[in-house]
Amino acid sequence: MIHYFNPGHEMAVLNASKYYQPPRRVAKMQEDLALLPAWYASPGDDVFTGQNLQSETLKNNSVELWGVSPQSIHYFETLDKQYGLQLRIPEWKEAYRFLGSRFAAQKALAALMEAIPEIDKTILPQFCSCLAGIEKIINPTLPFLIKSPYSSSGRGLLWIPAGKLAQPERQIIGGMLKKQSLVSVEKALDKRLDFSMHFEISPAKETRFVGYSVFRTNAKGAYESSLLAGRETLEKQITDLINKDLLRKTKEILTGILQEMYAPHYAGNIGVDMMAYACENQFRLHPCVEINMRKSMGYLAIRLFENHISPTSQGSFFVEYHKSSSMLNEKHTVLQKQYPLQTENDRICSGYLNLCPVTDTANYLAYIVVKDTPPDD
Repeated sequence: MIHYFNPGHEMAVLNASKYYQPPRRVAKMQEDLALLPAWYASPGDDVFTGQNLQSETLKNNSVELWGVSPQSIHYFETLDKQYGLQLRIPEWKEAYRFLGSRFAAQKALAALMEAIPEIDKTILPQFCSCLAGIEKIINPTLPFLIKSPYSSSGRGLLWIPAGKLAQPERQIIGGMLKKQSLVSVEKALDKRLDFSMHFEISPAKETRFVGYSVFRTNAKGAYESSLLAGRETLEKQITDLINKDLLRKTKEILTGILQEMYAPHYAGNIGVDMMAYACENQFRLHPCVEINMRKSMGYLAIRLFENHISPTSQGSFFVEYHKSSSMLNEKHTVLQKQYPLQTENDRICSGYLNLCPVTDTANYLAYIVVKDTPPDD
């Protein structure tokens, strides 16, 4: 199997053109972190970086994309034709445009609300096509969020404080509407924990739970890091805030929803972002903030721990952007000295490790810091 890292694919899906060109920063991330799939790939798999075309192992192989889009499919079809590789390439289906959007996440959330009474009905997003429609929905005493239907990792998100829409915000929303015709409007919640559930849909159309991810985002909602730990530890992080039976029930109901909505059309990875939030002196569950119909950093974190880290250790996986390559290299050197790498039985016990090459031109750094965990008394 050939793995290929193509981040930011939601905008490629929205664009729908096989000739789509990603923004410069997304293209740079793809270049700098091209080898990330090596950390979740199976033994014997290859990672295609755009440079290893002459490798005989590419021939007669299957292509596994980070995310499926018309652009990524066309890219491999072109290579296949040019070099006679006889690749097995995913096919584009029009259903993916809906399934990869916030429209699908809203539909799944509505189904979860119907099946699970504990989920607050007021967190369901509403879609609007104009500013007047937004102003009818919002409560002037509460903050709220505006989101583009096709976006991820903090992009296409606007936080509005309590009160009327100010002119700068109206202009930003106008630009969002011009690009995507609709925006979602939802309550801003007092978030206490970001986490996600990850699933795989097999070629036989069976939906299987893969694991949990507990992660951090910055103030704008962009991904920063994931906790590296075993499933029991991750689940405890969540159930310290959310009732264990509610979490189990959500997983079971969600598996059925994904089986019904996605399995007839799609085989591959799905990550469902969730959150625990505070409301009226208790913690509540938002079971479907967004659905990522692709690989994700959370999925990578799960596989990283399972395949490469000692089960008695814990750590964090980070993705950082640095404006200058010199600053990135300086941090890399400091971390190497501060957290020397220790391994045992081909697994990382503690220390720092960069997951992709650190070059003189890199702006993105993906790395882990792992620490031994003391035994329970």
